[in-house]
Amino acid sequence: MLVITSKGVFVIFKKLFSRKDCSHPSYKMEADFSADPIWCSKCEENLDIDNFPLSEELKEELAEWIGDYGEWIDMEKDTLMPGGLELEGKHDERGLELFNKVKASLGEGFPIVFVPSPLGQWYKK
Repeated sequence: MLVITSKGVFVIFKKLFSRKDCSHPSYKMEADFSADPIWCSKCEENLDIDNFPLSEELKEELAEWIGDYGEWIDMEKDTLMPGGLELEGKHDERGLELFNKVKASLGEGFPIVFVPSPLGQWYKK
């Protein structure tokens, strides 16, 4: 599997090339194209959602949220869609709702923050 993310980072066989020297001391929840929503805040590795104690229902909600990522971008024209910033804002609001569920499910032992999408601002420039 080869994925080019919005950050320009290549995610290649994430388990095979994991950063074993990082203990993943803290996390961030951030949407990106074709990637699980939880990342290590220290090494930036995209982490497998199945390694976290989350319900199947919440995992499905997260997958749907990730699937909607970037719907405010016209990929063929590589431009912001009309009303794109509003669509991105709604996506971020939904992400924050899901983040609160994730945080509650993970508990105190998993320091995690939410990172809203930067795409709209990149395309707005």
